[in-house]
Amino acid sequence: MTQNPEPVTPGTESTTPIEPEAYTDEYYRTAVEGYQEFAASGGRQLSARMVRALALADPRPGQRLLDIACGRGEIVLQGALRGAYAVGIDYAQAAMAVSAQSLDRSDELRIGLARMDATRLALQDGTFDVALMLDFVEHVHQPDLEAAMREVARALKPGGRLIIHTSPNRLFEDVVYRYYVRNVHRAVLGVVRLLRLDKGRLFNSLFLPTDPLPPHNEYERQLHINPQSASSLRAALQSSGFRVRRVDYWEPPQASFFPRELRWHNIGLGALDAVRFLRPLSRLPPLNRLFSNHIWVVAERR
Repeated sequence: MTQNPEPVTPGTESTTPIEPEAYTDEYYRTAVEGYQEFAASGGRQLSARMVRALALADPRPGQRLLDIACGRGEIVLQGALRGAYAVGIDYAQAAMAVSAQSLDRSDELRIGLARMDATRLALQDGTFDVALMLDFVEHVHQPDLEAAMREVARALKPGGRLIIHTSPNRLFEDVVYRYYVRNVHRAVLGVVRLLRLDKGRLFNSLFLPTDPLPPHNEYERQLHINPQSASSLRAALQSSGFRVRRVDYWEPPQASFFPRELRWHNIGLGALDAVRFLRPLSRLPPLNRLFSNHIWVVAERR
């Protein structure tokens, strides 16, 4: 398992954008959330997270919808199926290729696709009713994020809405994981070693990490360069021409981690989660600000 890099000293972070070639066909088809539903349905079936994003966007017939970093194009397709004129933009050629394949059977729908940099939108002022930035903000450095927000504000009609989802929550990773969760893991691992239970599938250092930084896969380490908190998002939006109307911390339903024949593992996992994530209390304010790893924002162009 590749180790997490050492924390970056504030003020020394790179501001070089991620090259679009880093986003590959394999990435969209095997790593981006919702890929199982996409593989099964070509974008007509959505993951729970995308269902919620679409519900917040609530595209209506005759409206114009803009999906920033549209990836595989599911939101574009679903917006068009609801009668909107849906436009998806992405700067990665792989995203354009996957989107085009999934949308090429939808000629009867009002759909547009364009390879475009979100910091320089080739779109007319005040033409869209709603825009989405799903899992985009953590992939761009702060100056580019704020430039993209200003561009989206320009492209939206007055009163037009912007829906944002981002994960991880910087507060969870920097505070809760580092100072609480990993120490719970240390305590649990210490006890199970004394009881000689550390050879099982649940009680091991892979499943209960104790490194200072949260465990991430290779894509996350490479591409998540600007994790956000709700307060940092609010500040960026307000400085970019938006009013923040709603912030919440809804998390997608969790599937069982272990197969049915090992149900006792899931019982044990539920008990462990009650300690390390303080569930179900952490799903309620104000703890959800810290313990949820998903942030949702609905903003309105001033």
